[in-house]
Amino acid sequence: PLPWTLPGAAQALNDITGGAPMDVTRRELVLISGGTLTASLLAWLTADPAVAGQVTTGRRIGEATVARIEERVQTLWRIDDADGGGAILPETASALALVNGLLRTRSYSDEHRARLYAAAADLGRQRAAATFDIHGECADGMFDSALRSAKIAGDDALGANVLAFWATAARNTNRPQDAEAMASAGLAAVRGRTTARVEAMLTARRGRARASLGDNRCWADLDRAEEVLAEADNRIEDDPAWAYWYDRGEALAGAASSHREMGRLERAAALFETAIALFPSDRVRDRTLFLTRQADVQFQQGEVEHAAHTANRALDLAEDISSRRSATPLLDLAEQMGTSTVPSARDFHERARTVLVA
Repeated sequence: PLPWTLPGAAQALNDITGGAPMDVTRRELVLISGGTLTASLLAWLTADPAVAGQVTTGRRIGEATVARIEERVQTLWRIDDADGGGAILPETASALALVNGLLRTRSYSDEHRARLYAAAADLGRQRAAATFDIHGECADGMFDSALRSAKIAGDDALGANVLAFWATAARNTNRPQDAEAMASAGLAAVRGRTTARVEAMLTARRGRARASLGDNRCWADLDRAEEVLAEADNRIEDDPAWAYWYDRGEALAGAASSHREMGRLERAAALFETAIALFPSDRVRDRTLFLTRQADVQFQQGEVEHAAHTANRALDLAEDISSRRSATPLLDLAEQMGTSTVPSARDFHERARTVLVA
């Protein structure tokens, strides 16, 4: 019911971060939620004397603080890639509450307000995505607040990115129609007004939603996404920094996942093989997820030895990250492989239960 205005966005942001004023002193930064800043965030802020001075004294926030917060937002992307949602969930909440407190209690220029709202949008999107990664929940309120913040920041591409991640959470929580609507809305908002990479990512997200609906239009979307991404790779564009993760490996893995979902196992197996070879080593959580899906396809094809080998590769990675989204499918696969008479499959079953079951 909140209006799509600055007061509406401010209220939405306030609702998901606690609501009380933030009291700031030199000795302690108290979040509006009533807790304290995470140690790493506090260290990050105060390591820069200019930022420490702005945050702990005076009323006006300037470039030093805004830039430092933006740096932290980007650092959290990489932590999430490598370690999973559990590694960033507390800090995204803490950082988001800090940004909300600064917006509510300090003064700043119009430019810095827009950048703070953009930071709030991305932190809200990360927090919602991490909630899905760890708890398997589609955090609609968090995504909605992030979308409103992106609107006030004047960044429709950032808002479309929020919708893309919201679509993924919705699709994976049995809401594929909502996912298609979200991806379509994001694509309509930015088509022709953003970079080819962003358009390709949104087109692929719609394709994934359509595959979950059993809609054969998914293939046109996925083919189009690959074509547009190839255009992006062949020309220099000023992509948003947050679009770094959408590359050919990601595109092929998404297409492979749709083929798997639609029962096209042979095509899924070939695409997974190519995609996983393209993934950078620091994208641990996604490598784990797609290796698990590859192993599942191999098992369904009767290639049990290969499936056990691939599944163990996924488990090697899963041991070191905090991601329920990655662990649950591995455990499900382990239960299936535990019924096999092939020794390597049964060995994987026992190992997975030892490693992943608390």
